[in-house]
Amino acid sequence: MIKNLKKIFTPADIVLIVILLIISGIFLWGIKNELQAKEVEIYFHNKFIKKCNLNDDQTLKLEDGIVVEIKDGKVRMKESTCRLQYCVKQGWSNRFPIICVPNEVSIIIKSKKKEMLITR
Repeated sequence: MIKNLKKIFTPADIVLIVILLIISGIFLWGIKNELQAKEVEIYFHNKFIKKCNLNDDQTLKLEDGIVVEIKDGKVRMKESTCRLQYCVKQGWSNRFPIICVPNEVSIIIKSKKKEMLITR
């Protein structure tokens, strides 16, 4: 079997494959670290309310009828009193912000890693 591979691949091909595997491993490791280190910042009426870890499951009631839920590494507007309910229809997110303009609610997802780089 090894003799068959030697006929198919040259030494340069093997070096290229090894380099691509190493680059892929580094890329996947970076994505894994990025996904694990996330926080959620919640603003209500343009005031900072709370910073939560995206991995901690919890439900936050901002006001009667306005509920934010964090579960399984994602966040969503569970309930809202706005008329069109776009924020609720957006569903779960672990990357993009959720904005409810009528109720002035902003849910921003930030990476802890990026925040640490900014503070240096």
